[in-house]
Amino acid sequence: MAAWFETLGAKTPEEAARRRFGLWSLGLFVLVLPIWWLWGADLFAAALRPLAGLVFRLFGLSGEIAVLADGSWSVGTRLTSSGVPIAYDVPHTSLRRLLLGFPLALAFLTAPPRTQKPLKAAIITTLVLTLLFILSLASLIWGDLAAQLNPALAPPSAAARQALDQPALHPILAQIAIIGRYIGMSVAPLVAAVVLWAALNPAGRSVIMADDSLKS
Repeated sequence: MAAWFETLGAKTPEEAARRRFGLWSLGLFVLVLPIWWLWGADLFAAALRPLAGLVFRLFGLSGEIAVLADGSWSVGTRLTSSGVPIAYDVPHTSLRRLLLGFPLALAFLTAPPRTQKPLKAAIITTLVLTLLFILSLASLIWGDLAAQLNPALAPPSAAARQALDQPALHPILAQIAIIGRYIGMSVAPLVAAVVLWAALNPAGRSVIMADDSLKS
């Protein structure tokens, strides 16, 4: 279509390429995001639940995951309160937020200039974002549990928490867990999508950054 009407009046081919990338990635992300948020993320989370249960055992959790009526996950923790085992409920919206890297990566990797190895890029991106989703979930869970085990580290705005029978975590471990929780819930999925695109599409990266030395 006349090279997208010369990409809305760009003055140079390089500027036109950057605008095509921006328009494509933004448009596709806006188009895919509602579908992903309402249906795709839930289907993907359900498919990853058995794998997440296996990996959670490596992080001191029981590996048991139950799906609640609202779509939230109830994750077994191996911790007790007054001798009663407790489970940590991961809100439905948190599960969806931790999967936002997938539609963003799709928008970036399909935007021109595209990678010459799309299948390889799709496989690597899926594997990395899947691992990040599970690790971010573990960080979310332990970030809250660390605040319960170490009340002095909990933010002043935190709601009242149940007392746990287990001793407090080492302050350094507790701080790592709490910081990891905020990183996982805020920027990690989106930053990972950008980094993956830059690593898997050097030609596209060189165009966006206007540096031919980045093509290899």
